[in-house]
Amino acid sequence: MSFFNEGNKYYNLKDYEKAIDFYKMSIENNEHTACSYYNSGVCYIKLKNFDKSIEMIKIALSSQQESKYFFNLAYCYAMKDDMKKALIYFNMSWSLDPSDKDCEKAINLIMTKNKKAL
Repeated sequence: MSFFNEGNKYYNLKDYEKAIDFYKMSIENNEHTACSYYNSGVCYIKLKNFDKSIEMIKIALSSQQESKYFFNLAYCYAMKDDMKKALIYFNMSWSLDPSDKDCEKAINLIMTKNKKAL
């Protein structure tokens, strides 16, 4: 059995707690480690536990740097109202994938809000 695939199965069923359990087992067995940390982070986003999500995604980024990892890290910071860090990570994501229109929209939205606040 693949713990990673089981985690994905439970993620798709929206059973995020159980998915996290399987991703942890996947990590313990060195199976898709970076992806398992990242997917755990996404589950924590769904559970609105942004601090834990940040922790998991940062671990994933330490071994694999992907645009979507930076995007979701930025999203967590935006949800925590830390717009400075959100902007940094959205920009890192966008630099890896300049075709990402969601990233561009997020950056523009934050910049517009910052201009209004000034």
